[in-house]
Amino acid sequence: MTIATLAFACAAASSAADAAAESSSPPPAQTIQRMRAQIRDRIHGAWAGMLIGGIEGLAHEFKYIDEPRKDLPDYALLPNGARSDDDNDFEWTHLYFMDKEGTIKISYPRLTEIWKANMNQGIWCANLQARKLMDQGVWPPQTSDPKLNSFASYNLAGQFTVEAYGMIAPGMPQTAADIGLHYARVSVSGEPLQAAQYWTTLLSLSAVSDRPMEELLSESLKAVDPASAQAEAVRDAVAQFHQHPQDWKAARQHFHAKWFLRNPKTAPGKWNDNSTPLNGAMVVLALLYGQGEFYRTGQYAMALGYDADCNAATACAAVGARVGFSAIQKLPGFRMPDRYVNRTRPQLPGECKISDQVDVMMRICEKLILANGGKSIQVDGKDGYRIRQQTPRMLQPLAPVAAGRTGR
Repeated sequence: MTIATLAFACAAASSAADAAAESSSPPPAQTIQRMRAQIRDRIHGAWAGMLIGGIEGLAHEFKYIDEPRKDLPDYALLPNGARSDDDNDFEWTHLYFMDKEGTIKISYPRLTEIWKANMNQGIWCANLQARKLMDQGVWPPQTSDPKLNSFASYNLAGQFTVEAYGMIAPGMPQTAADIGLHYARVSVSGEPLQAAQYWTTLLSLSAVSDRPMEELLSESLKAVDPASAQAEAVRDAVAQFHQHPQDWKAARQHFHAKWFLRNPKTAPGKWNDNSTPLNGAMVVLALLYGQGEFYRTGQYAMALGYDADCNAATACAAVGARVGFSAIQKLPGFRMPDRYVNRTRPQLPGECKISDQVDVMMRICEKLILANGGKSIQVDGKDGYRIRQQTPRMLQPLAPVAAGRTGR
């Protein structure tokens, strides 16, 4: 064999080996490209939506229990600006210190210090009990042990204190759910952790997708245990929407008859008006009947009842993530000033701009994009990101005690 022939043979063998290796290696992760301004607009829309829904929804909190409201309410769009409330200030406190201290998942000992200094007013149920336990020397996640915290196994804190972690992880639902679980475990366990995975996943997907909401609701089910009441709530709400496309009250009353009981501890399989499954079903109904319209989705979330302010916050956050702040500020009657007043968390600024809060979230978001294998790039000549997309996946299965629906 000549040297030329040998070289050719070696090259051919090498090419064949490379091709074989390439075909056997996993395909590159799917990526998407977005301008920085686009990502910021979606985060801004989600955060503003959460503020609007949560604060404007307070007038309807626990007002409609046995039946929904008779009609859809009109509401303002925070004409005086936003303020601290437990629908937003738990997340804002965590985000503030995540940014300030340069860490994504603040350690539980440090988180205990932050809670002791800041979470001393405007807190209820599972969060309040977790805070009391901290004074007794109990650290998270033991503060969410149902034996020590009687609210932990059902409380809505698994929904209303986690949406922002989906906002800061656009297109990265596993990352979003992981962060959400970390902070949710301070006060809840069992079934509410399924809610934490679900809503962070939905927000993460909504921030980068224009697909129909029903598709995103269904895809987000991949992040929860299929045996959970959260999964059942979503599946059943979608079915009720299709069964009663023009009768939102009938769809709502299906869940009231099926699940509601003021003291569910006396009847396994039932849930009260402060639980993640029952309220989660209301959010899904609001998103489906709202048909992607921001204002109308808020109306449904408020009128459907139970813990309506929390539900409006979650529903409006999801739609806000899809349409962006640029769409919200075009709504008729929008006069919301760029102002957030903090009345509850002493170590945070007493007043700041909502856009400043979005800046904090953007800094964290960029860290997450890069840590997940993404890159800062130019998109159509403007600053942007290549985001390495993730597929929704369950990180926390339902614990056996929760799966048996006991201990609530």
